[in-house]
Amino acid sequence: MIPNPPVRNASCFALLAVALILLANAHAHEGHVHAPQPGDTGTVAAGPVELSDIAIANLGVETSEATIVELSPSVQLVAQVEPLPEKVAQITPRFDGTVGEIFVKLGEPVKQGQPLLRVVPRTVGSPDVVIKSPLAGAVTKVNVTLGQAVAPDSVLMVVGDYSTVLARGTAYESPEILELKIGDPAALTVNVFPGQSFEGAIQRSDVGLEAESKTFEVYALIDNRDGKLRPNLLGQLSVGVGKAQQVLAIPEKAILGDLGNLFVFVREGKTFEKRAIRPGIRSGGQVEIIEGVFPGEQVVTRGNYQLQFSSGAPKKETAEKPGATAGETARPAGFFNRSLYIGAGLGAAIALLLALVLPRRRVA
Repeated sequence: MIPNPPVRNASCFALLAVALILLANAHAHEGHVHAPQPGDTGTVAAGPVELSDIAIANLGVETSEATIVELSPSVQLVAQVEPLPEKVAQITPRFDGTVGEIFVKLGEPVKQGQPLLRVVPRTVGSPDVVIKSPLAGAVTKVNVTLGQAVAPDSVLMVVGDYSTVLARGTAYESPEILELKIGDPAALTVNVFPGQSFEGAIQRSDVGLEAESKTFEVYALIDNRDGKLRPNLLGQLSVGVGKAQQVLAIPEKAILGDLGNLFVFVREGKTFEKRAIRPGIRSGGQVEIIEGVFPGEQVVTRGNYQLQFSSGAPKKETAEKPGATAGETARPAGFFNRSLYIGAGLGAAIALLLALVLPRRRVA
């Protein structure tokens, strides 16, 4: 038997290599998902996304309707709650002595003229002195204990009236500070009461910028008869600086993204569509929508951040074939490509085996 020539061996090895490549390709495409690569198309579903009821519940999705409301152009300021200076009293003894008795506790409401504590003067023969509250309010600080020695400049207690408070709004050096003036309507929102607004008006303001911080401060007088607002709470102060206008608005918390790339999620049933928007004036937690949302549409106000990373199915654009089974509608188009790879690989392998097994015909 004449051995196979090198050319024939090379051909066989080439056929074997092709078969292995085709089979490996077929295996790699079966049941594997590759990470998106630069320049890839079709790896991420575009357009609206559908979520199941369970997924929507897990995200805690809440929505709000885009409606026509009356908004005023406004300036947004970082704010902090403060007491009115004229409604805070520091209790001092005005003489050397010793604390003999304390009549009130921290946080206790007091009336004007109510006894707060008794101080025994250090001067021999001087009668004890009962110190009374100069105003109605609540005890906000107690700095002494029984038997403690005190001096004339010692602050023994602090009593404050917080039925009205100030929201100190801070603005940095910018043209918008020229628009702020006493009497402008203001709305305060604080972090501990999300979604709630406290109404008031600018009562006092700086006459110039702070030398070191280069900031400008205004103070809005806020009604606090329910006692919710406490000193030093942080929030945002929205100051109206123009006439009210009828605009299409949505809650500010529905908006995601950064400057120049803002968007919202619009819900219709189980479908969520990401929409780019162009905002307008802002006031009291509401934002005017110039472009991107229509009146009556539902925008997602809770769960919208997580929606960016949801893996729901793309919304179907065409109806399924009547009578088709779930397996038929779910079968991917790539199934036929994989079948082609497998068939070609098997065909090449069979041809290689036949070439190796069958004897070569001798040539005279």
